[in-house]
Amino acid sequence: MDRDNNVLVSFLQAFGIILVVIGHAYYGDTKASWTYAWIYSFHMPLFMFISGYLLQYSAERKKITLSSMPLYGSKGFIWKKVKRLLIPYFTISTIAFSLKPLFNRFAIRQVDISFADYFRMLVYPWDNVIIFFWFLPTLFLIFMLVIYGVHFLKEMDKPVFHVCLLIFCLLLHLFNPLQGIFILNLQGVTDYLIYFLLGYYGCRTHIVEQLRYPIGGFVLTCLLSVCFVVEIPDFKGKELLTAINGIFMSIFLGKIYTANNWKFFHHLFGASYAIYLFSWFPQVLSLQVFLRLTHAPYWAGGILATVTGVYLPFLIYKWIITHKQKGWGSTIAFLTGV
Repeated sequence: MDRDNNVLVSFLQAFGIILVVIGHAYYGDTKASWTYAWIYSFHMPLFMFISGYLLQYSAERKKITLSSMPLYGSKGFIWKKVKRLLIPYFTISTIAFSLKPLFNRFAIRQVDISFADYFRMLVYPWDNVIIFFWFLPTLFLIFMLVIYGVHFLKEMDKPVFHVCLLIFCLLLHLFNPLQGIFILNLQGVTDYLIYFLLGYYGCRTHIVEQLRYPIGGFVLTCLLSVCFVVEIPDFKGKELLTAINGIFMSIFLGKIYTANNWKFFHHLFGASYAIYLFSWFPQVLSLQVFLRLTHAPYWAGGILATVTGVYLPFLIYKWIITHKQKGWGSTIAFLTGV
């Protein structure tokens, strides 16, 4: 991957996390329902695509194959993903669970402190106090499926096998056999696996480099994205096509960004994961406490929630990066995966 593609992927991460924050900031605002639906039509599939892309890229950068990556030990793939995804999931969910009762009178979903509720929150990600944390265990399980699959099936690394695998995962998505199985969000694992694999194979086949005419491509995919949300009636596979179109729209936008050597998102590069982890706290204060106490219009709370949801976590990220090699900074970096 050349320098432009490094910038492109960093742009996609920053663009995606801003959409996440905006989506959470205007959740429940009926005047923003169309925008909310548009964002949610592709932003989480985009992150799954990026995760799959970066998995293959990391192997290419190290000049190894995924099947030769060590799985176990302190430097193994599994422990790295536990530190990156599960430890932050446990740590920040526990903090949020402990604090949530203090704000119950402002909250939409109230919480009682009990071991049963705490255990259920961790095992059933959609019941988590921070509901959008479902992504962390879901992505972890997808990583495990893919890395073990690569190791066990390394003798079948032929084009026809990969085509069949993609078709199989496509069918799994369309006819999800785990639909309604919310423990560990197994339903979501089956739903989102296809986007992860599209990113993985997208990197293997260098699809990003092959996309031409970014302005025309962006205009076309942007129009299609709006049509999918507003005009086109539901049909089997619509959600999948809408998400894939949104992913390509984001890539075309990223190619425009890199081609013009723009830098207005550069300051957020590297901070996307920290923004995702920490944005819940300032957004809750903005949308629940601030609005309830001041009776300000929802749009004012939405703006405050967006700005604080991006930049307070960004400042926390900067502090952790500066202090992660010593003292409390090292402990906080470990507990948050930053």
